[in-house]
Amino acid sequence: MLCMLMACAHCSQSEDPMARAEDPAGRRAALDAVEASLRTARLDDALRIARRLADALPNDADAQEVLARTHLARSLAVAQPALQSAERAAAAQAYLRAAQLQPAHAGLQSAAGVAAQQAGMFGEAIACFERAQSSDAANAQHPLYLGQVLLQSGDAVRARVCLERARDLAPESPWPLSGLSGLELQLGNAAAALELARRARTLDPLADQLRIAEAKALRKLARHADVLTLLLALPPKSRAGEAFAWEIASAHESLGDRVAAAAAWGQWAEQCANAEAAADAARRWEDAGDPVQAASWRRVAMQRGWVPPPLPTSANDPRRGE
Repeated sequence: MLCMLMACAHCSQSEDPMARAEDPAGRRAALDAVEASLRTARLDDALRIARRLADALPNDADAQEVLARTHLARSLAVAQPALQSAERAAAAQAYLRAAQLQPAHAGLQSAAGVAAQQAGMFGEAIACFERAQSSDAANAQHPLYLGQVLLQSGDAVRARVCLERARDLAPESPWPLSGLSGLELQLGNAAAALELARRARTLDPLADQLRIAEAKALRKLARHADVLTLLLALPPKSRAGEAFAWEIASAHESLGDRVAAAAAWGQWAEQCANAEAAADAARRWEDAGDPVQAASWRRVAMQRGWVPPPLPTSANDPRRGE
């Protein structure tokens, strides 16, 4: 049965596994088929089975959850921003349906909250993290995630309460301190943010991602050379990521080295295969005075699905009437 389901995309109608979806064995086999397709990156097959399973069993949290994970996998596999957004939104909707079906399942509530946050659905994310916290009060992850999304949504007061709760529940963890650093930075307290970020790094000196909070505080303090010292001390593999690239490029730019800024961002744009990153690389190379590199990156951006903004017309050209 499982082998037949794993090849369901090629099955005849008489062999259709979904004909037995409501049977426990058929349901389990369909779920396994989606998992097998995800493991082997057959995302179209995974989505086809997961959608039909979720349609057949709309009140089955597992069916909704595996559909959500399929959409998340697809969001990571596409480069076009519009497609990424659509897949993230679909993942969030499926996760929220699963969370609705199992309101006391803290792990599922947390996963749904993360998906909703990625899709920009902050209200739904907050509600999910609150339910996760209620179901699993001793777990510092839930107030940490709740504090982060509250901060992102602009509720600094509630964010502080949550982040301090996470710190009290897990005093050995650097992440609540890093979150509090971000809070202080948002409130304009860069010096306090820097102190908290450095305290976080002392708790886990090997966690490279913690350097980002410190770099942000240093940038706000206009200590751009210190940003480069902090981040370029890491080997290239350890600072691969958008946040690292952005801070490094911004530091170079603030120090007046636009070529180094464009090169740093271009390295990230090559790795991530994202259309907007390529378009930003083109802009940075244009600012650096290299039209050849700029044109090359514009071509890459368009190949990845980026649509250039329309050229000014005689009616809306800001130079009209000069």
